Amino acid sequence: MSRIAVFGATGLTGGLVVRQALAQGHEVIALARDPGSVTLRHTSLRVIGGSPISVTDVERCIQGADAVIHCLGIGGKGDGRPTSLVSDSVRLVLATMQDHGVRRIVCMSNIGAGHSGTWFANRIVIPLFLRWLIPIIEDKNRMESALCASAVDWVSVRLPNIVAGVDKPIRVSADGRGLGFSITAESAARFLLEQVSSDRYLRQAPSISN
Repeated sequence: MSRIAVFGATGLTGGLVVRQALAQGHEVIALARDPGSVTLRHTSLRVIGGSPISVTDVERCIQGADAVIHCLGIGGKGDGRPTSLVSDSVRLVLATMQDHGVRRIVCMSNIGAGHSGTWFANRIVIPLFLRWLIPIIEDKNRMESALCASAVDWVSVRLPNIVAGVDKPIRVSADGRGLGFSITAESAARFLLEQVSSDRYLRQAPSISN
């Protein structure tokens, strides 16, 4: 079993990553701005209060970990303004991982990053009807550039709309085409956790959906 550092543990998907990891026997260290917002209690869970863009806090979370799962987001649709929260955090996490010899990171990304998905979605739907996604995807592009430039083992999982629901079969696409419009958070969490020990998509950015 592994010791996994989780960022974004208070989000829908991140919270399920924590639950599934604990159920599988892993040890989890979760960083949360408000530790009280993590209501789950488990002998193998340690919650650290702090910021995902603080050198000290990130180091406290990562030190001694075997792998990192980065589920941080800006919350829902955000405010439509440019953001660098996710990419700033991942850059700091990558630097800290290299300092402490942590080899594996799995990140949540979005279909649309890296020009994944269909031409129609990227050129018509998002610019005209989902403009709030643009700054989020731009930040995920910066995140993925940082991953590609790093020396660690990484997987960036590109996701469509995340919805509540039970775990379902997952479809995987290299370019984000031929997929459904959504994925349940249970399914997304399962796939993210699987990448901690699997080399199938190492240094790749698979897109998935139900």
